Amino acid sequence: MFVKDNKGREIEGVLVKMEPDEQTRLQFEIWFPYTRQAMNLIREGAMLAVKNFASDQKEFHYSILEVVTVLPLHYAIEEIRGNPFPGFVVEAARSASHDWYAQEEEASEETTKIRVIAVPTNLELVNGEKVSIQVESNEPMLGEAVYIFDTPMTERIVNSGIHEKESTIEIGKLVRDEKVGIKARVEDLIRTHFGIFGYTGAGKSNLLSTIIRKLLTNPVTDKEKLKFVIFDLMGEYTGLLIDLLVEMEKAFVVCVEDETLPESVIDYLAGNKKILNKAVEDLTKTMLLPKGLRAKPELFKEPIRKLLSKGGIRIYRERPPTIGEVAGRIKPLSQAQVIKRLIIDLKGMEAYITDRENLRKAMMKIRKAKSQGKALEDIDSLRKELLREYKRFAGRLELEKANVITIPQLINLLNDPRFPSLIIVQAHDPDNLRHFAYLLGTYTYDKRRRTGQIFPLVSFIFDEADEFIPQKPTGTYAESVEIAMTLARRGRKFGLGIGIATQRIRYLDTNIMAQPHTYFVSKLPRKSDREAIAEAFGISEDMFRQTFKFKKGDWLLVSHDATGLESIPIPIHVENAEDAILRFLEEINRDSEVDYDSIPGSG
Repeated sequence: MFVKDNKGREIEGVLVKMEPDEQTRLQFEIWFPYTRQAMNLIREGAMLAVKNFASDQKEFHYSILEVVTVLPLHYAIEEIRGNPFPGFVVEAARSASHDWYAQEEEASEETTKIRVIAVPTNLELVNGEKVSIQVESNEPMLGEAVYIFDTPMTERIVNSGIHEKESTIEIGKLVRDEKVGIKARVEDLIRTHFGIFGYTGAGKSNLLSTIIRKLLTNPVTDKEKLKFVIFDLMGEYTGLLIDLLVEMEKAFVVCVEDETLPESVIDYLAGNKKILNKAVEDLTKTMLLPKGLRAKPELFKEPIRKLLSKGGIRIYRERPPTIGEVAGRIKPLSQAQVIKRLIIDLKGMEAYITDRENLRKAMMKIRKAKSQGKALEDIDSLRKELLREYKRFAGRLELEKANVITIPQLINLLNDPRFPSLIIVQAHDPDNLRHFAYLLGTYTYDKRRRTGQIFPLVSFIFDEADEFIPQKPTGTYAESVEIAMTLARRGRKFGLGIGIATQRIRYLDTNIMAQPHTYFVSKLPRKSDREAIAEAFGISEDMFRQTFKFKKGDWLLVSHDATGLESIPIPIHVENAEDAILRFLEEINRDSEVDYDSIPGSG
């Protein structure tokens, strides 16, 4: 049950301090005898056991603590204060260095200790007739021995709140012990929202794509038929999720406007099949590829070819308004009956604005309307608005029907429980992307609210979230904030969740920031960002300190609902998305007989 050293002895420390803490209720200080072996075993995230006051002669009750800080101390150096003679400092340091190396497996010097800061998990292990884990019933005893739980017991503890029948995924491994898998409940992860926060280079997009890949490919979650919509401001998820886009039946890149794609790709989608090679070449060149794979763009050509051939790239086409709908937008400046009658007359015309014959009839009615003053200005505005809308829609390039997608089609896709779906939404203009997010989110929510539908689960993910949900929004920012707020506060009742990923936490709308129940946190150098997370989850500065030592792929996972340890930060390591992508690329290119050297202009 407890970790032992190379000689079979349980590694034992002493609880020397216990004091109140605003974020974690209590904070503990434990001293372990220093050995190099112990330093490699006691790491952030380790689970510790110390007897508490509920223990009696029949059974032992061990409070379960989690390590958040580990620091080796040498008191010959600690005692140096002020400005001592430099020679004393150097000699003390040399002496300490010798002590670090001399104590490999045996602690022989009282001047060296391993100082550990730990926090309560609010659980205890009861070791009586049988071993069980339950809610903590009393406080730990100062001066009692402290032990380190071994791998099997650690895994049992970190997943203690999760039942076998629940739908879960292994979200990652414990940083200190890669044999310990950390599970997360699928429904709670999506329905009660999640956030990913880390500084530049922490790997937010990598983590997000890995989570989505796990959820969509894990056979345990297949019955859930999960749906994901990613609002991809930077255009990076086509490369990060290329395997799912190619292999899933209902996975699409949705481009909000034609300018999002190279001209050759638009021509191909319009029906020019002879230009496929050129479209593949141009799209591969302009894609934002995963950082570790940018030196191998040729590997992406075959999957891009398959993606285009299967109709995996769709262009959003807004339905043209009817002539009557355009007329209904006009708010007259005058009260003249002539303009009132004209608008009422035109509002009855249900033909689309692109219908040239019906538009001509509408213009004839406008010309026949006799007016003056403000009414004349209203009529002129009406004429200009009809012509503007006609030019906007009639001038669009006609695409093949299979390569076009509409809001109603997307809503039907998201509400269909028969299959999982992945939708990556991109746009050349961020304003158009925010407006589209508002439209899709609003109509999806309204339809589910009216029908009472709660499955399948859908997660609307806002990458670079500060560009969608800032404080004090205006323009299209106000639209994206509005729908994010609606989904965050009321979406869970209808199986709709949100995911937010950003490095600029302090700029987010605080009302939305407080809604996610699951956070993934990496390095956050700015204190204001750490304070925003601490306020939402009660994470102490000591807990954050361990993130400064994180390597790529390490994250602090804390959740109110999704993990076995409720609201207890767990340092996890998540696999690199690029490894999965590279395996897919090598396999698809190995199976392909395409000779890229023979393709003109393929490079």
